[in-house]
Amino acid sequence: MTEPTPVDSPPAAASAGQPPRNKFVAAAARWGMVIILVGAALNLAMAWQSIGSGASRALDNVAPAWLAVAAVLGIAPWFFSSGRIWMWARFLDCPISFRDALRTTTATELTSSISPKAIGGAPAKVAVMIDSGVRPGRAASILLLDNLADVVFFAAIAPAIAFFTARWKVPEVQEVLLRVLDKLGTVAPWLLGAIALLVVVALVWRRRAPTRTDGGSKLRQALTQVRTDFLSAYALVARRGKLHSLAALGFTTGLWLTRASVATAVIYGLGQQADPILFFLLQWVVFAMMVFVPTPGAALGAEASFAAIFDGFVVEGLLGVLTAGWRFFSFYLPLLFGLVLMPLLSHKRDEA
Repeated sequence: MTEPTPVDSPPAAASAGQPPRNKFVAAAARWGMVIILVGAALNLAMAWQSIGSGASRALDNVAPAWLAVAAVLGIAPWFFSSGRIWMWARFLDCPISFRDALRTTTATELTSSISPKAIGGAPAKVAVMIDSGVRPGRAASILLLDNLADVVFFAAIAPAIAFFTARWKVPEVQEVLLRVLDKLGTVAPWLLGAIALLVVVALVWRRRAPTRTDGGSKLRQALTQVRTDFLSAYALVARRGKLHSLAALGFTTGLWLTRASVATAVIYGLGQQADPILFFLLQWVVFAMMVFVPTPGAALGAEASFAAIFDGFVVEGLLGVLTAGWRFFSFYLPLLFGLVLMPLLSHKRDEA
């Protein structure tokens, strides 16, 4: 008599039936721990090298309270980002809780840590918003609105701060700004080409969309609905979303002011003095340059950019400790915070 085919063992069945959300959390946790361990090792190496080169004499006046401020400044941007998502979702008639918005931000940051900065965590951001109940077209709209706010800050608000505080006159600031402009000049043709390609695709889609209603109509209808939601969101913002746009810029300014002030808190924590506005602008340049680093989470490139830009602005022998502290409080500590937070924010949605 033929034996019946055995069914999957419980562990295999459980793995096969694992919800996508749990798979994402598990994958993010694995990659996150690898990044934390490698990054922590590099940070310790830089700090040890600095201490070995004489920085230990400059560490006699360490202020733990300022290091605690650096930790708060490193995590605070997540809450500004969550507030921005929460506000836009409610405005676009896709009400979600702040918990869902924080879960979206956490997933975005965790994914961004294992992908190049130019890509970031955009796919995870859209996916988690959809999982929270935001329609796909609206989720794509929120993603682009957030990106536009970041662009306005980097292209207008931060330069305005440099201009009105006269910090742009500092020769070193002018030098690093020229470096960023050179990078932008290299990338500009590719960016314009990508925009032109998107325009062509949109025009072709617009001409062909009404021509077919048979086979594949469900997919076509779904994509049409996404496009409709996407475009209607911007029409709604144009009609009665001006105050919300200003609020989004406020959230964005808070996000980058805190994120770009971590090194200032670290240098104070090391018992040294600094010009907060100048250090903010230097970090703004660092974050702008990190976009062009192709490694996951801008690993190694971020530290190299920071050290190159801040060299000459800190006490001799302290650059390695400052670089290690900045990277830890602005990247590795928030990543560890996210790894702890993500499972707590995840929730099971009804099967229906």
